[in-house]
This record gives sequence, structure tokens and C-alpha cells, in this order.
Amino acid sequence: MHLNDVKDFVKTYAFPVLAVASTASLISIATSLLPISEWSRIQTDCIDRTIAFEGLPDKVWSCNGGGS
Repeated sequence: MHLNDVKDFVKTYAFPVLAVASTASLISIATSLLPISEWSRIQTDCIDRTIAFEGLPDKVWSCNGGGS
């Protein structure tokens, strides 16, 4: 392969390869955040249902297992 062939190869395929790598990375990051999203939904639901305490810190403490 000559230098010009290599340059043409890079010009032709560099951006599509980087685009695929970038997209795969974003999908991987989004997938890894799903458990945090689920935990947040559960915490919010618990805090909304907790009426025995007055302040938000007490509700969060109770939902996180405080006082057990």
C-alpha cells in the first residue's frame, strides 16, 4: 500500500468509524445509567408515600433504611 492509498483509506473510513464508536459509547453510557434511574424512581416514590415525617431530610433518611 502506498502512502496515498493509506490517506484515501483514512479519509474514506475515519469519520464513519468514529461515528460508530461514538454512538456505541453513548449507548453504553445510557445503558449503564438505567439502574440509577430505577433507583431514583423508587426513592422518589418512597419519599412521596412517606407522610410520617415532616421534613424532606427525614423522609430521605427513612427511605434509605434509617432508624432500622
